[in-house]
Amino acid sequence: MAITKTWVSAKPKVNADGNVTEWSVEYKYTEDDFSHTFSKSEKIDAPSKAPGDYTKAELLALMDEAHWDDMFAKKHNVYKNPPVADTVDNSFDVSTLNDS
Repeated sequence: MAITKTWVSAKPKVNADGNVTEWSVEYKYTEDDFSHTFSKSEKIDAPSKAPGDYTKAELLALMDEAHWDDMFAKKHNVYKNPPVADTVDNSFDVSTLNDS
């Protein structure tokens, strides 16, 4: 099944000129019955744009969407294929081993 990506929030922090100095973003990934929401804040080194002058694509690039894609794939893989857990054999009797 395909991965669905959904905007949860994008909150700009602006300076006195109305330009964005920092973005805080939440972006949700869903595939089948598994979902994960990524959160990230990113400061803008040279604030020069008002919030409405950004595009969603610019925000995703700023937040490193490729990294989120990779991390979601890894999290989903572990969810679908959980690691096998080692178990302790409490019934093992050491006296059954040879001495040498």
